[in-house]
Amino acid sequence: MKLKKINVSSQLLILLLAGLVMGLMLQMAQAQVLQTQAPGQTLGETLMKNTSLGYYHQFLGPTVGGPNGETYNVFVEGQSPYQSFHAANIKYTFNSDWAMGVSLAATTAYGDSVTNKKTGYETNNLRDEFYNARAFVSLPSYTTSVGTLFTTISYEAPTSVVSQRDNMQYGGVLAQSFAIKLPSMKWTAGFSWQYYRMVYKDNVQSRPANYYFPGSVPEKIARQTTIVSGGPYMTYRHNDKWGMNSAMIFDWDQRGNQTGTASFNNNLPDRARLGISYFPSKIKQIANVGIFTQGLVKYTAATHAVGAEFALRF
Repeated sequence: MKLKKINVSSQLLILLLAGLVMGLMLQMAQAQVLQTQAPGQTLGETLMKNTSLGYYHQFLGPTVGGPNGETYNVFVEGQSPYQSFHAANIKYTFNSDWAMGVSLAATTAYGDSVTNKKTGYETNNLRDEFYNARAFVSLPSYTTSVGTLFTTISYEAPTSVVSQRDNMQYGGVLAQSFAIKLPSMKWTAGFSWQYYRMVYKDNVQSRPANYYFPGSVPEKIARQTTIVSGGPYMTYRHNDKWGMNSAMIFDWDQRGNQTGTASFNNNLPDRARLGISYFPSKIKQIANVGIFTQGLVKYTAATHAVGAEFALRF
């Protein structure tokens, strides 16, 4: 019971500090609004004008060479039921340089459990699962003669069931992308990368012997504490209605006592994605609708999945 109280109090302290930071940022935002408020416009009108809501939905569907009802999910490194990924955020834009907000993401799985051919275990761990909530700040971009660097910094609270079970304290994310300056406005290309750090009460935790399996022994669990990911991207905007996008992603991680060292592991399989997007102009709330195909760089038909996506803005 004493350990539980310590965990709860530390989480409350972290959330309190996050609340103080967000409160200070809100005060800064109010001061910024007062300075940029248009003549004849009330503070409430200015806040509403500068605040936006966003929602993104991705459906990951069948594979080219797999059974019906199954998709390849890179996060479990094997077959899983069809799934949807949801992400919602509320953002306040100070000006063209600064913005802040909060976001929440979740996944939903459809259909029955699927046996992972790699591990032999049933996979249905994507059912209605919420991830950790984040508060983020978008920093001013940095422009050079070669291109422009965009930066977002996020604080992550341990709100998910998995993070609370693992005694996660908090997380931090540095996400950046560098857009190369190209002669044609129809093309965009560059590199994006992300540094994700998770802080736990203990990076290495003990798990007792399993009561249901005689002969099993206690073991040490090394928590995943760092993920570094990134890769190139390219988009082509044919006209106001249609466009194409492509990306490759590579990532590495650290676990347990590797934290703070120069030692990294291969994390998830290297993967690539190609999509086609439609941008409706008559319905302003729909940012885009698209279809995509994605697979591992080390290609097999069983890991080549297709899906659909859309994004809303209000």
